[in-house]
Amino acid sequence: MQGHKRTPFYAKEAALGAKFVDFGGWDMPVLFTSIIEEHLNTRHNVSLFDISHMGEFVLEGEHALNFLQYMSVNDASILTPGRAQYSNLCYENGTVVDDLFYYMCSSEKFKLIVNASNREKDFDWLAQHAESFEGVSVTDQSMARCRFALQGPKAQDVLQLLVAEDLDTLARFRYIDSEIAGVPVFVARTGYTGEDGFEISFPVDCAEDVWTAVLDAGSKFGLKLAGLGARDSLRLEAGYSLYGNELSDQITPVEAGIEFIIKKDKEPDYIGKEALLKQLEEGPSRKIVALIATDKGILRHGQEIFNLDGDKIGYVTSGTYGPTVKASIAMAMLDIGNTEVDTEVVVPIRDRPVHAKVVVKPIYPYHPRS
Repeated sequence: MQGHKRTPFYAKEAALGAKFVDFGGWDMPVLFTSIIEEHLNTRHNVSLFDISHMGEFVLEGEHALNFLQYMSVNDASILTPGRAQYSNLCYENGTVVDDLFYYMCSSEKFKLIVNASNREKDFDWLAQHAESFEGVSVTDQSMARCRFALQGPKAQDVLQLLVAEDLDTLARFRYIDSEIAGVPVFVARTGYTGEDGFEISFPVDCAEDVWTAVLDAGSKFGLKLAGLGARDSLRLEAGYSLYGNELSDQITPVEAGIEFIIKKDKEPDYIGKEALLKQLEEGPSRKIVALIATDKGILRHGQEIFNLDGDKIGYVTSGTYGPTVKASIAMAMLDIGNTEVDTEVVVPIRDRPVHAKVVVKPIYPYHPRS
């Protein structure tokens, strides 16, 4: 896989038997043992995911909050320092540049985490618009830092051995600045699995120290490394969108079913507001739903979907086997009129009709620490 970028942990992951795939121009581990084993370990114990391929920006300046409000569909003005928010950057027509998390350090400074495949596009999009906001700067720190996701019901037990702060006081969608093995780290209680957990960012030149400390602490709680395969099956069970599948420059957040992030009354106006409010008012002609197969057969991205009369009504945006729910699951874009829960659909797989039904999303809801 020459020419692809590699995270600082590539050699260690390879030595531990990782199987790699190209993901957004990066050589990333898709699995270490098996997707099912890694998925279930995340649900029952704790897993460590290398997410160093993702983009990390810093937005700064006197008008940083106003700029973020203009660029993003959610309302960052409700944040206080130490809090995070999920949102979308949209084009004027309401389709999506990218989905992202941002973290408020102050009204004049935010950390942004964006998708790996969109890093350069996102940076150019933000930098281009920042020129209209005096004193606002966007810095790409992606290659100077690396990132882990520590996910699962025992994630706090592992991390608490490493940081001085009481993690019981760190709520979901909050972050702290801390230290692990003497290394300054950014610790956010966020994640992409439907489990409790943390996303941790730190300088790339300290990667080995943090890696060793986390693995040592995790050995007491059944920690295992997990790859992109389990990350995908976990997020699908949890109903989380993946850019390029459930979100794209052809799909709006309304169609994706995440209209909760669209703020109708937010001031000032933001890019895409007019198109999105119009679609909310009129209703979309199609929408992302969750599916569970009722026949044998694995639902996969790109498969066509038909109603019981044989009319094409949509396509699978993401599909796989869900190890927790023990069924073939998917998210799919379906024409309105076919999106109600319990609607039956047909997905031809190798010339065999596989029946599925629309179910409540998420298929497996978020499980906070008990």
